Amino acid sequence: MFRMPLEAFTQDESFPFFIQYGKHETPLFLHGHDAYSELVIVLSGHATHIVDNEKFPIQKGDVFIVGEDTEHGYAAPENFHICNIMFRRNFLNLSETDIAESAGFQALFILEPKYSRSNHFTSHLKLSAQHFLLVCELLEQMHQEYYQKSAGWKTMIQADFLKLAVLLSRLYDTEKISTGTGILKLAPALAYIEKHYDHSLAVTELAAMTGYSERQFIRLFKEATGSLPLQYITEIRLRTARELLKNSDFSVTEIAGRCGYADSNYFSKLFHRRYGITPVRFRKNTS
Repeated sequence: MFRMPLEAFTQDESFPFFIQYGKHETPLFLHGHDAYSELVIVLSGHATHIVDNEKFPIQKGDVFIVGEDTEHGYAAPENFHICNIMFRRNFLNLSETDIAESAGFQALFILEPKYSRSNHFTSHLKLSAQHFLLVCELLEQMHQEYYQKSAGWKTMIQADFLKLAVLLSRLYDTEKISTGTGILKLAPALAYIEKHYDHSLAVTELAAMTGYSERQFIRLFKEATGSLPLQYITEIRLRTARELLKNSDFSVTEIAGRCGYADSNYFSKLFHRRYGITPVRFRKNTS
């Protein structure tokens, strides 16, 4: 697979983001992405999207994300005009915002890119005429900021991109999740975990949200996230605890409770195992 590096578009590793408009009058060769994702909004016309040698029709109003290590290209373009946004996974850390509690976000930004790599390309986000205009307005604002580079342009792009991510997550057709197949149906469970990680969560309860048996759920969850459900929950808890230790005045005991641990000693052992330092020492080193 030919890999297209992000450095082909931007050399600024401190701001791993790039936006451009593109009109494809000829087919685009198959290529993959080197450690970045690509958000695509089809602005006009239609084409055939080739993903891992399978072909799928796309047209104006379609929105999808091509993840890392997914080979794709375009064939048979007709008046095919798109906007591409390339960004690394750590840009804005969207998974650490409250929009991660949305099933639409989990489906569009987390699951669809992984599903496309291991199964069939899928896109359940098709913009209505009204929402298409809203999205185009945000795209144009980001495009102008990126190329004019006025004072505070990076902050403005971050704000607009976050607004775009929230809007697209809200618009995602989550009704199709329940009738879909594969890991896409995990979206409600992932969103529930993000919102209720501080509660006691049973795998049987999470599996029931997806319609899968517990065994199927665990297998597909591992395929989608690389972790077992309880490991995934622990990672979210510890990540949240780390941020609270950095940015709050809560005691270690209070933070443990806020992250779902009644026993602060047990929490401290988990934190040390994950980050190689106790919560108390971590706080001293980051204060």
